[in-house]
Amino acid sequence: MPPMRASTVVSYPVPEKPRFDAFQAIRGLASLTVVIRHVLACYPLQGHTLTVAVFFLFNSPAAVTLFFVLSGFVLTHSLDARVFRANAIPAFWTRRVFRILPALMVVTLISALYTRLSIAAWPVATSDPFMAGILPHNMPLSAIALLKCFLSLSSSLVPQGWTVMVELIAALFFPFVWLCSRKNGRLFLPVALMALCLSAFAPPGGKGLPLLYSFSFIAGILACRAWQNSTIRLAGGGIVLAAVSMSLPTLLLTTPENLAAFFNSPKLVIPESICAAIFLFGLSKPGKVTTFLTKRPLLWLGDISFSLYLVHFLVIAIVGRLLSPVLPHFPVIVREIMVLAVTLLIAFPLSHFIFHLIELPLNRLGHRLAKLW
Repeated sequence: MPPMRASTVVSYPVPEKPRFDAFQAIRGLASLTVVIRHVLACYPLQGHTLTVAVFFLFNSPAAVTLFFVLSGFVLTHSLDARVFRANAIPAFWTRRVFRILPALMVVTLISALYTRLSIAAWPVATSDPFMAGILPHNMPLSAIALLKCFLSLSSSLVPQGWTVMVELIAALFFPFVWLCSRKNGRLFLPVALMALCLSAFAPPGGKGLPLLYSFSFIAGILACRAWQNSTIRLAGGGIVLAAVSMSLPTLLLTTPENLAAFFNSPKLVIPESICAAIFLFGLSKPGKVTTFLTKRPLLWLGDISFSLYLVHFLVIAIVGRLLSPVLPHFPVIVREIMVLAVTLLIAFPLSHFIFHLIELPLNRLGHRLAKLW
């Protein structure tokens, strides 16, 4: 009887791990863009031209697409930096869950408590029905509904919770797609084309969102592989052009009046993903733009970006009600500035608190638990 062979362990050389500080800053700026855009949406400006300019400068749909492309890039690099063994996939899932869900659960709990307070019943001075309907007083919340919110299966308490759901579903498949993208990964091209088709023909509605944004993660993987295998550098002007181009699909294909019909549409998501991938590829190599983005305030903004992104609707709802007695006395533009200023004054420290007391400790716990696999 031949001797038993030891189980084969596939191992790859671990590359040097550079820091992508510029990505951290971009994540923070993208979150801030979403906050500003939602404040402006809750207190709409008058005039078509001005509204178009706001949509272009503070393009929250493009920022969300950028989040997913950024995840594809960073997760690819993170997996490349680890020796791959059979237990690497469940370890990755463990780290991902503990990276994403704790902050969502905390914001969900705070939002649920807020809806039970009397302030949630206060009127709001806005012409936007969405603002008036954010986190209404005593909204129905069964135990199952609350559990679904905790797990990102419902966006009732955190309107942007659907993006967390997309991230978690993508995490299930990401290690396998990453494996296909490695050296001599002949399967990656058909996988990328399949993701493009899934995105292009994704069904409307919440159930189609993971399919719609599947190509965004693929674009992030492609950007990472291009960074690893190319000596090309984008000049500062090229990086800025790529950033501006992320807003062009919205400007060229929609109007403020019909954006809702195109939001979460492949006509926007696919070109946004391509532009975002080029943008991140440009930022992945040293240059004047990346140097500027490593300023300490921008890195801090990046640190708190996820919590800021999750908590801002709750803060907007609170601030809108607190300022409701005085807002009607001012023009719309002044109302927006007031609500935005107070929102940031509350959201920044609250996000800092959640990041340091919730995100960081549980992220470390996730890394410790992942080592048990």
